[in-house]
Amino acid sequence: MKKIELIIEKSEGMLWGRTDGKGWMPTPCGGTIDEVIANLKELAGDYVANEGKHDKAWNRIDWAYVTYDLKYDLVAFFETFNYLNLSAIAGKIGINRTLLNHYKTGLKYPSAEQAKKIEDAIHVLAAELGKVKLVA
Repeated sequence: MKKIELIIEKSEGMLWGRTDGKGWMPTPCGGTIDEVIANLKELAGDYVANEGKHDKAWNRIDWAYVTYDLKYDLVAFFETFNYLNLSAIAGKIGINRTLLNHYKTGLKYPSAEQAKKIEDAIHVLAAELGKVKLVA
């Protein structure tokens, strides 16, 4: 099974993907993650059929067995998971909600350390939600 790291970013109203591979680096786009992945497959197929005929890294991919390691910039993350509450996340991290909103909209960009704090807070929220049990 092949795992492809796909970094998802938001720009010009679209989601964009990029890989951090060596050599050819496709940049698929789409309105959803599924569209970005479909575009990646199409771009890779065209590349392999034409100028990438001898690129062993891309020629050997069996797309039926590919998994994706999705990583998001903050703008794309909050666009994709738009149901998350910024105030709750900001409170978990201990930063100002307005600053987090600036990260969300791309007005400001967090340092690597700040992005890690945000990621950790999101994982804590996800773990908390994973323990919820509802009754009817």
